[in-house]
Order: sequence, then C-alpha cells, then structure tokens
Amino acid sequence: MNRKIGKALVVGAGISGIRAALDLAEFGYGVTLIDRTPHIGGILSQLDYQFPSDRCGMCKMLPLVNRDISSQYCLRKGLFHENIDILLSTEIISVDGEAGGYQVMLKQHPNWVDAERCIGCGKCVDVCPVEAPDDFNAGLAKRKAIYLPVPHAIPNPYVIDFAACTRCGACVEICPTEAIQLPEQVREGFRILVVDDELIVRDSLKEWLVEEGFSVDMAASGLEALDQLTKQPYQLMLLDIKMPGMDGVEVLQKAKESSPDLKVIMMTAYATVETAVEAMKIGALDYLVKPFDPETMVPMVLRIYQDLAAAEGRQIEVGAIVLCGGTDFFQPDSKKDPFGYRAHPNVVTSLEFERLLSGTGPNQGRLVRLSDGKPVQKIAWIQCIGSRDLQTDADFCSSICCMVAIKEALLAKEKAHADLETFIFYMEMRTFGKGFQRYRQQAEDIHGVCLERARIHSVVQDRNSQGLVIRSVDLSGAIQETTVDMVVLTVGQRPSVGTRELAEMLGLELNTWGFGQSEPFSLTRCGQPGILLGGSFTGLKDVGDSVIQSSAAALNASRVIHSGGGSLAMESPPAVPAADLMRELPKILVVVCTCGGQLSKSVEPQKIAQQLKNDPLVNRVEFLEHTCTAKGWESLVQLVETSKPNRVLIGACLPYVYQRKLKELAQQVGLDPALIEVVDLQPMISAQSSPEESAPHSKGKAKLNAQGNLSAFSCQLSALQMGTAKLKWAEPGPVATVPIIQKALVIGGGIGGMTAALAIADHGFKADLVEASEHLGGNLTWLQRTLEGHCPTTLLEDTRAEVAKHPNISIHTQTQVITSIGDVGQFHTTIEGPEGLVQVLSHGVTIFATGGREAQTTSFGYGTSPSIITQKELEQKLANGTMDPGQLNSVVMIQCVDSREEPRNYCSRVCCATALKHALHLKEKNPDLSIYILYRDMMTYGFAETYYTRAREAGVIFIQYRTDDKPRIQTGKERPEVAILEPILGRQLKIEADLVVLATGLVSNLTEDLAQNFGASLDQDGFFQEAESKWRPVDALKEGVFACGLTHSPRNIAETIATAEAAAERALRIICHEHLPAGKILAQVHHSLCSLCERCIDACPYGARSIDYENEKVQINPLMCQGCGACAAACPNSASILEGFLEQQMFEMIDAAVGHGA
Repeated sequence: MNRKIGKALVVGAGISGIRAALDLAEFGYGVTLIDRTPHIGGILSQLDYQFPSDRCGMCKMLPLVNRDISSQYCLRKGLFHENIDILLSTEIISVDGEAGGYQVMLKQHPNWVDAERCIGCGKCVDVCPVEAPDDFNAGLAKRKAIYLPVPHAIPNPYVIDFAACTRCGACVEICPTEAIQLPEQVREGFRILVVDDELIVRDSLKEWLVEEGFSVDMAASGLEALDQLTKQPYQLMLLDIKMPGMDGVEVLQKAKESSPDLKVIMMTAYATVETAVEAMKIGALDYLVKPFDPETMVPMVLRIYQDLAAAEGRQIEVGAIVLCGGTDFFQPDSKKDPFGYRAHPNVVTSLEFERLLSGTGPNQGRLVRLSDGKPVQKIAWIQCIGSRDLQTDADFCSSICCMVAIKEALLAKEKAHADLETFIFYMEMRTFGKGFQRYRQQAEDIHGVCLERARIHSVVQDRNSQGLVIRSVDLSGAIQETTVDMVVLTVGQRPSVGTRELAEMLGLELNTWGFGQSEPFSLTRCGQPGILLGGSFTGLKDVGDSVIQSSAAALNASRVIHSGGGSLAMESPPAVPAADLMRELPKILVVVCTCGGQLSKSVEPQKIAQQLKNDPLVNRVEFLEHTCTAKGWESLVQLVETSKPNRVLIGACLPYVYQRKLKELAQQVGLDPALIEVVDLQPMISAQSSPEESAPHSKGKAKLNAQGNLSAFSCQLSALQMGTAKLKWAEPGPVATVPIIQKALVIGGGIGGMTAALAIADHGFKADLVEASEHLGGNLTWLQRTLEGHCPTTLLEDTRAEVAKHPNISIHTQTQVITSIGDVGQFHTTIEGPEGLVQVLSHGVTIFATGGREAQTTSFGYGTSPSIITQKELEQKLANGTMDPGQLNSVVMIQCVDSREEPRNYCSRVCCATALKHALHLKEKNPDLSIYILYRDMMTYGFAETYYTRAREAGVIFIQYRTDDKPRIQTGKERPEVAILEPILGRQLKIEADLVVLATGLVSNLTEDLAQNFGASLDQDGFFQEAESKWRPVDALKEGVFACGLTHSPRNIAETIATAEAAAERALRIICHEHLPAGKILAQVHHSLCSLCERCIDACPYGARSIDYENEKVQINPLMCQGCGACAAACPNSASILEGFLEQQMFEMIDAAVGHGA
C-alpha cells in the first residue's frame, strides 16, 4: 500500500533553505526549493571560509544515512536530492488556501539562456563586448553581460544581465547549441503609454524607448490616457504626478480599476517625491525623479519587461511554507563619509575583503592594495558599520561581525605569508557563541591579532605613503593615529531584498527593523499557521544558529503537514526492479560526448572506439553530441533502450550534471545505478595536442607529447578504460538496511526535553521522557520573566499539560539512566526509577536535554555577606517578595564572574541580558535607584542591543573593566564597598552598594559517564561535543545521538526551544523509517584475516566500528559507516575492505590510469 506523504515549499536557497529542505526531504516529504537568484548558496556562495575551522564544510550537511538518495559531492557545486525540486530565478506571485493546503503561484524569471541546452563552453563570454560590475566579486571586478552567476556551481548555465546587454546578438550567433535566444522579436508587443503634459518629456521618453524596440504611445493628460487605456491594452504606463485637470494619483486609481494588471511608474519632481511614495502604496510599482537619466530609466523599464516576459506562473500545492530569505549586508553610504568608503580605494567592506581573499576573487587571493597593487603590510578592521548605530536606524547588533573580523584577520595573516600586522578597532568584542571566546584568545595570544577598544573619528589618506591614517579615541580619551595599507569596514546585516513585499503578501508581521516577527519563545512560528521562519529571516545569526533555526522550522513545517494527514501527494510507485545480472557477462555500452566537435579537434573518435573495442566486454561504442542537453540526453536514452546493455559508461564533461538523470535512466531501463558510470573528459577535451600526439600508443606505454605530458588521446582513452574497468568488476547487490526501533529516548525534562518529546510524539512516534527530579520544568520553575517581558511560567504550565496528556509520551520522573548499549536505530537503555525500579527501554534515537545550572563561585566575596548574591538569587527574591526595590539605594552588578577565562573560558550568553532585565525592572520600580553594571564586553547580540540602549537612557551606569584589574569588594561594613578603575575618568571609584549581584554564568548538567554511555563526548567546557559546530550543530559524531538546550551550550529560552526542535527533526528523519538503508559503499571485514588489533576502530572517524567480545569479531554499523576507507588503509592484514572496490577492479583501473591497459 502506498504511504501518504506531503509537500513543502522552502523560499530561499541559501544555507538555511538548504538545511530546511534537506531535513524535510530526509523525512520523506516532497520539497520545492526556490530562490530569486540564479544560484543556490546565498551569501555563503561568496564566502570561502567559516570559523572556527577557517575552511568550508557545507558538504557536512548532506545526509549520512540513506545517503545514496542525495548528492555526496561539494555542496558549493550544487545539490541533488530525489525529494527536492530546485527552481532558481523564481519568486512567489501569490498564495491562497490555508495550512495543510496552500496553493502557491510561482514565477520563474527568464535568463534568455536555455539551461537545458547551455553546455558552459564560454564562447559567448569571449565575444560579448559589454562589461559590467561583477556582483559575485562585490563589484571589485568586471564581468561580461553574459556571465556565470557563480564560478563553482554545477550545472552552471550562463545568464544574461538584461540591463547591461546591448542586444548585439554576438552571443546568439556563436552559441554551438542555440541555447541563447534574445527576446528582441517580442518587444514590439510590449506596449508603453507615456503620460505627461510636457511635450519635450513625452518625445524624449518615446525616443529612448523606441530605440530599445518597444511600442510607445503618448498622452498629454489624464483624461486622454484613460481614454487610450479603453482602446487597447498596455503593459506599462509612465505617469506624471502633477498635471493640470486630473493629477497622476487620480489617474492611477482609475487606471487600476479598469486595468488591474497594468504596471505604473510615477514620474515626479523632487518636490512631489512624497506623493510618489504614497502612490506606490495604492498600486504604483516605482517612481522616477525628473530630470530623467536614460541610464536609470531604461534599465528600470527593461527589468519590468523582463519580469513580465517571464514564463507563465507555475502553481504548486504544499502543506507548509518555510521562509529562509536570509539577509543582505549593509551598504555604507559614501555621502555620509563612512571612514572613506568609495573615496579611498583601499577602504573596503568585509564582504569585499572576503572576495579579495578568495582564489576566485579579483586578485586570485593575493592581498594587495587596490590603489596600486603593492603588497599589504598592515590592515585594520573597523567594527559596527551599520550596526549599533542610531543614525542608520540600526539599534541592534548584527551578531556575526566580531567573529567575521577575527576570522578575516587570521586568514589575512595566513594568506600574506609574511609579518602582516592586523588591528581590530571595536566597542565590544561579542564572542558569545560556543567556542568563540577561545577563538578570540588564540587570535590575540598565538597569532598576534591586535584588538583595540576605541572610537573611530576618521580615516584619511596619507599623501606621501598613500596609506590610510585612522584617527581614534581610546578609553582614556587620548587621540591615537594608526597608519595602515587597507581598512576593512565590518558591515552589519539587513533584511534581504523583497522581505517586506513577501511579508505583505503572506500577511506576516515584521519587527521594527524589517525582520520577521516570531511568536514569544519561538524563533520559527509567526502567528500564521503553516508558515514558518527559518535561518536569519527573523534576525541576525551566524551559520550555526541559522542551521539550527532552519531545522526547527522544518520540524514545525513537518508538524503542520503531518497534522493534515500528509495527503497532498502520493509516494511514487515502486521503481522497476533491477535485472539480475549475476549470470551474465558484462556487456558495456560506451557513449562518448563529442562536446560540440571539440573531441575531434584533439583526437580521432574512431581510434578511441577501436582501442576500447579491444576489450571483449565492451559491446558498443557510440559518439553523441551534447549529452548534457535535453536533446542529447534523449538520444542517449534511446540508444540504451535499443542496445540493451547491462552496463553503461558515459564519457563527458561535468559528471555532477548527470546525477539525477542517471537515477532516472537506471529506473527506466531496469539497471542498478551502480552499473551506470560517468567519467570526466573535460580536462582532456580542453587539452591542446597535435595530430601525431593523437596516435594510439604501442606496447602498452602511454605516448608523451613534446612537453613530456600525456597526449589528449592518451588521457581520454585512459579515463574511459578506467571507467570500463570499474564497470566490468562492479557487483551491485542489495543495499544493507538496518531495522529501526521507532521510539525516542529524551533525557531531561526541562523545556528543551519536553519540547523535543512533544515534537516526536506529535508525529505519531513514542517517546520516553526521563527526568532525574520529581517534577518537569528545569530552570523554568524559577524564571519569572524574560528581557522582552514574556512570562515563562505560562509556557511551563502549558507545556507540562501537553506532555502529561500526550498518549505517545511516557514520563519517568525521579529516574536515572544507568547504562546503554547499541547504535543508531537499536539502542537499549537501562533506567532506574523510584524505589529502585529498573527498566530497559529500547529506542532508535537519543536526545540529551539534561539542561544546565548557574555556576557556583567564591569570587568577589560571595558567601561573606548576604548583600552579595547571584543573578538567580535576585530573580527568586524579586519573585517571592523578599526584596523590595524601593528600599534600595545602589546596586552593583558584576558580569563575567569566573567566565571568559580559564578554566571556564566561554561566554554564558544569557548573563548580560539577565543583568539588563533586572536593571530595567529595578529602575521601573525605583527610578532613583543607582545601578552600576561592571562588565568586560556587553554581549547584547541581536535585538537585545535595544535594551542596552534603554538601560543607558534609564540612567544605568556601565563601567568596563579588564581581567588584570578586576573590581575589588570589601565586606565587614554595613554595606559592601566595590572599588573599580573607571577607564574614562582614569581614577578609582568606590561604590557603597546595598546589593552586589554576580553573573556567575552557566555550566552543563551532562556528565561524561552519561555521554559515553551513548557514544557521545563532552567538549573541554563540559558541554555536549557536536559533530560540527556550523553544519551539524545538534548532532553527535555518533549517528542517532543529539543534544539541545543548555546541554549543548548556553542558550536563552527561545534558543533552547529551537535547538530542541532541531534535535527532534534530526531524530525523526531516522525513526520515521521501519528499515533505513545505508549507502552502497560500505566497509566489510574478512574475519578470517582479522587479528583484532583494533587499528580500524581507532581510525574510523564516524565511530562505526566496535568489537563484539563475545564472538571475537569486529562489527560494523552500516548506518554509521560512510565508506571513507580509513579502516582499509589502517588494516595491516587487508581484513578491512570496502564493498564495491574489489582488488581486481582497483588493479585494472590503476593499469588503465598509467597506460598499461591500452
């Protein structure tokens, strides 16, 4: 019986959208992933490096279980998954319906290059006469009007910048596959009505637009325009606002009544710009300011034409919509002189600097001054450009900028290969994330990055050295000057283009700064059932937090689909079973793509065929044109169907292009996909060789050309022979599957554990919730309010009630985990409950939600005076009424107590927000109360920054201190006395405090024994050690084990819930299967050769191998094994092997590679 599944739409194909789409696809849903740009990857497609590894790592998001359903190559090159349909250059036109059954109309913008025909040869670029700024390289380089959106994506068809293109037709003429079709012939059908009472304006506009090929009519008044609209349809109207008789706004209203689809651009003088803006609210698309510049007006019209010329809308039906629109970077305004940006070429933004570091950047990664090409010896970063700045309406922290600057400084030092000096000028260095503080400290102490706390006054150019002089003011008020070769402005984030329009279409609320507004205690729910917010759509996050929130959004989307029955689509019918070939000799069909005649330029195809046919198992050799195009692929499919081979080898370029097609071909002809192979001939086709170098080599030796390199013929023949060698020895068998116990164990009953258990139970799966204490709730049992003013008590009561009544959740309070054995899909855990009752729970996945607690301290006189308390104690005293704010005269709050230095060298993330919460509450109750917050760096990341501003406005005094000169507390008097050096005044202050509140930070409750019971581990600070901080942030390295909340790292309530939802989503993708297939390439053990030396166990990076001591055998978990081969390399007896890589096969491939197989 077919199983019902559902569908989801993910909007935005950046890293957040990819994560959400993969999570939903792994669960079995059909996913449509769209992006308005012509490529996937979002901003990260321009960023080659991410901290803390300072490398890429996107591919680590790809499926690790049932991995053959997805691509397993570099994710920057592209993404393939059987359940994901990717639509680029696509936007939402409209959405109707409700949660569980949305009808979404999509519009895909034309690129004027047929992606099915384009082979990426680049000939069009060679002949294009137009250059335009290269957006991919942040405008630091030029590209042609026809170009590749990103250089590394595969497939990567060219696109046309319609605004820059002159329509000369050179690209059309040279394209070998007729993939380019400029729409000149249809422009005459695009009718434009120009309405203005001034004849010179009408004539000028008509002249410019007719030159572009459009049909243009004119009207001198509003009445005349309305009359013409009744006579024939127009696609665009250029309408003057101020005209005698009937003004433009009135004409707009009447025109929209009769022609609602008409696009209108208002034309205005500066004095009526406000009216034009108001006109946009009632239907105008945009406005132009007089006097007109054709270089502004014509591209605007061309963009509108291009949008309207798009293909007809495509309607899809989905159960849920996940918005992962991401963010854009703030663009400094040169008119406001942001430290010389645009005025001095050596002042760049952080994104521009990333492109300068890149090997695909304008200088191929060489660090030189843009002004004169000289090597860079000193670089300075200036923080908070477009963030924490009321003048740019940015009373928020962009969250990522501090770590971006440190990362770029370290990369610059690595790239320079010299004594490069780096300076970072900052107000607060916000290293609040997991591992961030140590990353900062290593940058300073080991790599010599200089961090300077200062305010920047100006950046000017030194006339003699051409260097840049930074004038700054340090904490003492002294003016400093620093001369550098380059200045990097670390720019903040802004909502992505189109966010407001999308929100208006969907009826979503945006916050003050234009980001999506989520519900209290949720980062993904927005008040619209079935519409979820992922990644940075709701605010400012780094990669790791964006990935977590995207998984959380996928979880809630899955909830919506599941609650609706998941009945929007039926599971695909079973594929045609692969033929049993065990008794057949290999019969190989070799198909070689001639790549538009390029192959015959370097070699003679018939000689290739003759050499290949020397192998009796090669049944047929054929040459086809452009197998990567739709027409070429159709010819290949027909050839396979008529020839009926049992193995197919395709020689072509860009093997990644064929990923989905190969699976479809295998199903169509009944072959196992492992029996269809593609070898890459692109490097060989590109090689230039003389005719004599193409002759077949003799006596098994590879013929060398005059330069001592292998000839093009030898290279191509060698690649094809390696492919035939691999295929002839291929023995595809059934993919190993592992039975899954479709239950989850959640350890910890705080808000994170309850959220995870509910998420799993709501999908129809059983969950055991184990809690050590008598009651569920964790830290929410004592928290009374959040910084935003929300009440955690209501959340706790509602969640407890849901958990208690849910039929799929079994609650085990006053219970401890004793031990656990097993692996993903098959865990068996012993628990001990009240009165020593012991049970064994069987489950497929484990989620750690053991929470955390306030750290203990003896610092700053804690324990010597009742007036010295912790943040938790203050919260409790305010809640139970044992402290009256009205009786206090002065309060001192000391941040980072025993934190951000060894042995607890991390930020607890919540302490600064908690201090602000208490300070604002106390000030509200007692406005005359003096409050002093002594801090190192205020970690008010994201929108918490606005509360930092409010606290200063309320009169809270902030005093910064250093670790080598901490505050000192003297007790023994009536009130504690706090002494601190005030850095701005440069003198010691003594504060007599009624209350001293210590922010001691958070520690995890997860013990090493408990983690090791499940094959997990702790990091050096005692928190859960994730598999990868950016790409697999809630997964353990051991598959099937996950963590959330304070077990994982310090988090606030909303962030804890997001990690719990993310962990549940990652768990559900496993337990939703009764049997979960592994990959085709798996490690195996020849037990007769195995000496049990355990080297393979130590070598396995995935923990997939263990010893069965009872049977004295090394055993392998198929779901955890990734087929990397590390075990085979480590084994001294050749007992560890990789299935699918036979010795005979490998030797013959090696022979072919070195030329012995010819």
